[in-house]
Amino acid sequence: PDVIVHSTSSGGTQAGLVAGCALAGVRTRVIGISADEPAASLSADIRRILDGLVDLIGPGGPHARTLADAKIEIDDRFVGDGYGVPTPASREAIELVARTEALFLDPTYTAKAMAGLIAQIRSKVFQETETVLFWHTGGQVGMFA
Repeated sequence: PDVIVHSTSSGGTQAGLVAGCALAGVRTRVIGISADEPAASLSADIRRILDGLVDLIGPGGPHARTLADAKIEIDDRFVGDGYGVPTPASREAIELVARTEALFLDPTYTAKAMAGLIAQIRSKVFQETETVLFWHTGGQVGMFA
C-alpha cells in the first residue's frame, strides 16, 4: 500500500511497521493515530525503539542509517479526553464502519484510528490513486467490558 493508518499508543506497532517498510525499501507512509499521547511524546518513544533496533542489527551496519532516517508520522488530533475515553468522532467511526463494512472497532484504539482515517479522507489528504490500508490492531475484548 501507499499508506498504512493505524492506532498508536506505546509506539511498538508503529516502530515495527516503520522499520519493516524502511528496511525493505518500501516507501509506504505509516501514519499512527494516537489513542492517548501527544505526537511529540510518541515520536520520541518510537525513535527510541528504532534506535534499539539499530543496536540489535549492528550500529555500524548498512541499515543503521536507514532506521535513523525513517520518518515518523503521528496524528494526535483524535485523543479527545484521553485513553479509553470515546469521542464523538470515534463513536461515529464505530457506527459507520459497523454498518457499511461489518468491521467492529473498539472505543480505545481502533475507533480513534478510524476516526482519524475518516477525517483525512473527508479532507482529501490522500490521492485517488493511492492505496490506503487500515491496520486493525485488535481491541475487540474492550467492546464487551
